[in-house]
Amino acid sequence: MADEKDASRNAPKGGGDATGSGGAGSNPGGTAGGGSGGNRNRNRNRNRNRNRPAGASAGGSGGKDPQGAAQQKKGQGQRQSGGGGGGGGQRSAGNRNRSGGGGQRSGSGGNRNRARGGSGGGQRPRDGQGQPRTAVSLAPPAQSEPLDTQHTLGAPKVYPEEVAANRRRAMRLCAYTAAIPALLLFALLAVSVNIVAGVVALIVSAAAFMYGMWRLSPRVALRRIGARPADEDDDPRLFNVTEGLCATFGLAMPTLHILDDPVLNACALGRDARRSDLVVTTGLLRTLQLVELEGVIAHELAHVKRGDNGVSCVGITLATLWGGEKTLRRCVGENREYRADVVGASIVRYPSGLLGSLCTMMESPPPAEGSFFASPARFGPTRWVWIDPAVGHREDPVYPGDLDATRMRAAALSEW
Repeated sequence: MADEKDASRNAPKGGGDATGSGGAGSNPGGTAGGGSGGNRNRNRNRNRNRNRPAGASAGGSGGKDPQGAAQQKKGQGQRQSGGGGGGGGQRSAGNRNRSGGGGQRSGSGGNRNRARGGSGGGQRPRDGQGQPRTAVSLAPPAQSEPLDTQHTLGAPKVYPEEVAANRRRAMRLCAYTAAIPALLLFALLAVSVNIVAGVVALIVSAAAFMYGMWRLSPRVALRRIGARPADEDDDPRLFNVTEGLCATFGLAMPTLHILDDPVLNACALGRDARRSDLVVTTGLLRTLQLVELEGVIAHELAHVKRGDNGVSCVGITLATLWGGEKTLRRCVGENREYRADVVGASIVRYPSGLLGSLCTMMESPPPAEGSFFASPARFGPTRWVWIDPAVGHREDPVYPGDLDATRMRAAALSEW
């Protein structure tokens, strides 16, 4: 009996098996104690894992589960709080506070991973350069074109194409003028000498006549009109208005001339924009107010800006040689007076000044006998270069589409 008590006292509690099943045959009491302790630990861990969120259980097995580590690398946005605390909680119940601290550290690490570019946390995904990617790439807005991009009669600015077209027109007129004498000289030398001499004479004479026409036509036009140079001391208002508008147009100051005539009129002559002449009548300077005079000067400077003055001089020279008024109209073209009205009225501060000047011209009396504008032989070859070509022709019918007539232009300006 003593030996059995000693044996039972020395036997291990719970048996040699970790699950407590080994002590069932030798010591029932030890088996019950060890088995119940192990079951309590397993139930406690099972309940703790069951109550833990799915993200925490995946983090608790982070070192054992490779799928959890792969999800953390991909950054699916699962919170990794309590990742290190799961293992600590399975070891003993006394390490709960320590495992909780580990869970907070793991959670902060999860926040750091999410801030570095994970797709979780509601942040926008980024591209390879660290810039946030947009869901939809928007096309840039279409730029609205300015209103004056159409090359029409109503455009308020002068385009380079207009200047080039007028320059080509002037060159063609000079070539037509040089063609007749050059052909006559070619025929004379081809018959009298030989064909080679005739061709050489044709080329040389054509070039000489063209150059002479281009250089001498402004002088011929001024002499045809009979204007004199203006004096700044006698007409300071004319010089001040012209100088201010030249700065606005970006033009050189033209040479001013005055025609001694009571009729209200003005015209622009010269070779091009750098060498231009401006002719006004004494009746215009005495009658018009400052705003109206500014509108007339702006109209004439618009002709200079477009290159109409060179065409006018060549046309006057050709009309003086033959054809008169009809030849001049074909040379200068149609609707150019309305085009100059639009540009001139757009550049001044008071567009109504040009309208007022046209109305004053239409209401003025007809030219008296002996006036430049009363003589068809003098006024006819220059009629279509003046701002008011209807002087002495107020009763003439106006054809549809003729925008050079004074009353048609006044009606168009009244709609502004």
